[in-house]
Amino acid sequence: MKYCFFVNPVAGTGKEADKLVDDIHNLMVEMGQEFNYKVVITKGNDDGIIRAHALARDLNGEQAKFFVAGGDGSINEVLNGVFGYDNISIGVIPIGTGNDAVRNFTEAGDFLSLEQQVRGSTKKIDILKYSGKIDGREQTRYCINMFNIGFDCNVVELTLRLKQKPLLSGSLAYLMAVAGMVIKKKGTSLTIKEDGKIIREGDMLLCAVSNGSYCGGGIKSAPLAVMDDGEFDVNIINDVSRFTFARLFPAFRRGEHAGDMPGIENIIEMRRMKSIELLPYGSEDLTICVDGEIQHTKGIKIEICPQALSFIVPQE
Repeated sequence: MKYCFFVNPVAGTGKEADKLVDDIHNLMVEMGQEFNYKVVITKGNDDGIIRAHALARDLNGEQAKFFVAGGDGSINEVLNGVFGYDNISIGVIPIGTGNDAVRNFTEAGDFLSLEQQVRGSTKKIDILKYSGKIDGREQTRYCINMFNIGFDCNVVELTLRLKQKPLLSGSLAYLMAVAGMVIKKKGTSLTIKEDGKIIREGDMLLCAVSNGSYCGGGIKSAPLAVMDDGEFDVNIINDVSRFTFARLFPAFRRGEHAGDMPGIENIIEMRRMKSIELLPYGSEDLTICVDGEIQHTKGIKIEICPQALSFIVPQE
C-alpha cells in the first residue's frame, strides 16, 4: 500500500500546512511506512490534477491511498487527476475554508486526525461527471459535491475578490458577499433540459445540482441529497423578492426548506435526476461554481457516476 499526501499550502488560513507535513512524516515513521509514502505540495491551479495523475499512472495498478489536505477545490483537483484508477482511494484532511464535502459523513471519525485517516475504511460514493466547452476548451471533468449557478456562484465569485482586500478573512468576506448579492439580487438565466426536454427556462435566483448536501461552508442547501444513492438533487429557487429571500434564508441555511413550510412549493422546486443539461439563456456564457471553484462554460451536461469513487472514512 502506498500513501500520497497532497497538501495545499495556502488552504484555509495558510498556517496549517507546515505543521501538517511534520505530522505526516512523524506518523509514517511511527507506523513503519517511512518508505511507502510521498508528500506533494501543490502549486497553483490544476497542479493537483497534473501531479495526482502522474503518480496514479506510475503506480501501475498498485493499491494506494491519496489524501488531500485542503478545501473542496483541492479535492476536486486530485479527483480529476485520478478518476478511473480503481486502485486508488481518496481521503480528505479538511484544512480549507468551506470543507463542505466532508460534512456529508456525519458518522465518520475525526477528519483532522491523521491516524484515523490512515487507518480508515473505504466507502463507495457517487461522482458527478460533466462535459462541454469549459474555460475555453472542450472537456470532461468530475465533481464530488455540488454545482452552484446563480446567487450561490455569484457569492463565491465576489468572496474571492473580497478576500484579496486587507483585513478581510474568508468568513467575513463570505458574509459581506452574501449581503452584497442580496442587495443586487443577482441570479441567473438558464435553459434546463432533462433527456433533451426543456423543464425550465428563464430567470431564477439559483440552480444547484447536488451530490452532497452542503455548500458555502455549511449551508445545508440540498438536505435530501445522499452521496451513494445513484441520483443527484436539483434545487431551483425562483426569482423571488429580496424580502422573501431574506425571510427564508435562515431556514434554507439549516436545510429546513425540504419540510412542511407553507407556500415553499411556489419558491423552491426540488427534483431528483440522473442527468441534466444546463445552458445559458439570453447570453453566450455561463458562470458556474464547481466544488467551490469558478469556471466558465457555453453549457454543460451533467451525469451521475454511481459508486464511482472509493472514499476514505476516518476510523473512530
